Amino acid sequence: MGYYSFFSKQARKPSGLFGRFFMSHLFEKGNAELNALVYENLSIRSGDHALEIGFGTGKLIQTIAGQLDKGAIEGIDFSKTMVKIAKKKNRKHLRSGKVRFHLNDFNQASFADNCFDKIFTVNTLYFWQNPKTAISRIHRILKPGGKVVIGFIEKKDLEKMPLSKDVFQYYTLQNVTELLSVHGSMKNTQIFSKKVNSRTCYCAVAEK
Repeated sequence: MGYYSFFSKQARKPSGLFGRFFMSHLFEKGNAELNALVYENLSIRSGDHALEIGFGTGKLIQTIAGQLDKGAIEGIDFSKTMVKIAKKKNRKHLRSGKVRFHLNDFNQASFADNCFDKIFTVNTLYFWQNPKTAISRIHRILKPGGKVVIGFIEKKDLEKMPLSKDVFQYYTLQNVTELLSVHGSMKNTQIFSKKVNSRTCYCAVAEK
């Protein structure tokens, strides 16, 4: 297996010592600005019930949990390595019941209809094997008027990185907008951006 392929697979699903030490550090540092953009556009309210898909080290969940009074936040990730790290980081919020983690693939998980006020994800869109199905599931479990926020890097910037196209699926801004409107599922889609060094972070926001 070549390095590009190995790294890309670790980015999708961190595992082992490489995932525990290298990828966790990379996620914390590399996702910081995109996490901030997603957090800003989530507009979290104290009583919100939120879900993060692919929470990585749990850093953004930790930030949001600190802002919730009556609400709760759940996270789902299929990497045992990341779940372990996120649980350690959010130990206090887990004990209080404010945070709950699921070790599972989002497309296989069981969530009730209309149960979340906010659903968000950061740098996971590229790995969705059935993106239209994922958006349909998000729509189903969002409350009417609920919000989905997707943080991502656009195709033109990802193509400059040492990544495997066998693992990553690249998206243009138009691709993301069209995905969110599949079968008329989401509405009022907006895309926000933030320049970070030589690349731009993007955040797609839509409502049910």
